[in-house]
Amino acid sequence: MNIPNKAAFLFLTMISSLAFAGNPALAHRFNVALVLPPSGGTSLEGQQIREGFMLATAERDAHAGQESDGHLGGLDVYVTVIDALGDIEGVLAAGEIDIVAAFGSQETLSQVGALLDGKDIALLMPGQSPFAEPDQPAVAAFISGYESAYGDKPSAQAAMGYNAARRIDAAVRTQGGAGDTASLERNFRATASGFAW
Repeated sequence: MNIPNKAAFLFLTMISSLAFAGNPALAHRFNVALVLPPSGGTSLEGQQIREGFMLATAERDAHAGQESDGHLGGLDVYVTVIDALGDIEGVLAAGEIDIVAAFGSQETLSQVGALLDGKDIALLMPGQSPFAEPDQPAVAAFISGYESAYGDKPSAQAAMGYNAARRIDAAVRTQGGAGDTASLERNFRATASGFAW
């Protein structure tokens, strides 16, 4: 591009930087809320979903001075954990959440979906995990990584959390960010089954 003078160049630079600054898809971070099954009597299930999810955030793109909870899609990710009986609406009202990964009963999933209706927040529902195929190299690596990180064998719930994080990683990496809610949700639907880590 041929720019005739320095003033025009500065003006174009200023306009483009303002345009990119306001585009959340170009941000270097995003926020995920994990809505976990109610802790009343099943806290182990929620803990394992969270541990599987967090394992995936620690696998790639780490850097010195990291202050985030980890990385997904090459970006810093900040994770908020919410018990399904907790204040989901209050967390969403704060306006900080880009993606909600919801787990639990069909009733819980329906309630979360209703709370997100009309909000610019992508919803990720649980998907089919390849955990039942331990001979797959990626599944074997997950099992080994989980055992190394937590000192215990992973459950199907841990694999479900890991699967959710891997699906978010794939969607955000493909898009370069978490700003396009409709594209994220299309990607989440496409990876709900048959998605290999």
